[in-house]
Amino acid sequence: MAERYYREESRRNYHTKDDKNFTPEELRTGSLLRIADAVEKMAVNYTALQNEVAYLKERKTSLEGQVNRLLRSNAALRGCLKRFKKKK
Repeated sequence: MAERYYREESRRNYHTKDDKNFTPEELRTGSLLRIADAVEKMAVNYTALQNEVAYLKERKTSLEGQVNRLLRSNAALRGCLKRFKKKK
């Protein structure tokens, strides 16, 4: 006899009585297994999104530091230009 799995059997439409009838408990088991598979897939996507958010927050902090450093550098260079023009 061929193997039959709860997960696959829970997807079938039972409208004939030719096959062995599965009990409602077995059909619920198969349905729960399918739900568990879907939840695991969602968890993988959620974890990937969490990792991406953490990376982007770190990147934002890094870029903000770089922007502040460049702003101070530009201000210092403007001051140097102003002093040089006064000496001329």
